Amino acid sequence: MPAVASQRLRPRRARAAAALPAALLATLVMTVLPARTAAASGPPLGEAVAAAASAFGPTGTVAVVVTPQHSRVAGLTARAVEARATRLMAAGADNGQADRVFPTASLVKLFVAEGILHRARTGQVTLSPGDLATLQEMISHSSDPAASQMWVRFDGEGLVRDVAARYGLGGTAPPRVRGQWGETTTTARDLARFLAALPVVAHPDDAATLTGWMAAPAPAGADGFDQRFGLLGTVPGTPAVKQGWMCCVGGRRHLHSVAITNGMVVVLLSEVPRSVGWTAARAALDAAAGPVAAIPPPVRP
Repeated sequence: MPAVASQRLRPRRARAAAALPAALLATLVMTVLPARTAAASGPPLGEAVAAAASAFGPTGTVAVVVTPQHSRVAGLTARAVEARATRLMAAGADNGQADRVFPTASLVKLFVAEGILHRARTGQVTLSPGDLATLQEMISHSSDPAASQMWVRFDGEGLVRDVAARYGLGGTAPPRVRGQWGETTTTARDLARFLAALPVVAHPDDAATLTGWMAAPAPAGADGFDQRFGLLGTVPGTPAVKQGWMCCVGGRRHLHSVAITNGMVVVLLSEVPRSVGWTAARAALDAAAGPVAAIPPPVRP
């Protein structure tokens, strides 16, 4: 059985502002949160993340990351932007598995959708209403046929590389086997960074479009898989969520859940042995989602 996810908590590591993409440095604004008091009320982020990792139990391995989402502010000097960017990297919490590499399963569809919207925004491609409907189906219903169509038509490997470069995702890479888009690799830290930076890296309209699709998930995926696991159905209100499931890479099942809620980004990536069925895998991720599902919005300075 794989090692149980570490429950040792550590703040998100600060990285030098110079390492951030230029687009992010140009527009970034951050709500600065102390590592131990990162929300308006309720348990500190570290305690919630520890509880989530513990609740997952010995079924397999889980990576948990919680971080505030970024927002825009006009008139910041370059020095102020750099200072905020550096402090931002340490504002969230994780369970020590944030840099573990996982296959994305259907979470890569977020990168594909953002990449295509960005190309359309910058005049590299033209999208029809039908194309937008296909992208929405790919996100809301997690349609694999829609993802395969978009992957082939718009060079999915190139989309992943472009998104990784623009968002500074050092642990994200296209699949080793061309066309196997579900085997794109990423980390919980990278997914949290992508979703947190979406409002300041993507065009505001494109960010709103993508999160709008995420906020309208179908109860079941296009393949019939019940999407109501992890953060979907656990987070109160109408969060923007994306689910991922896949079997089996390296003899393991993968079940992932990410959400944007109350100005916070929550990422849960998990893997269990193939011998563990979907029912047990879902139950473990549901349990992990509970402690981090209702984290209050961050304190704004």
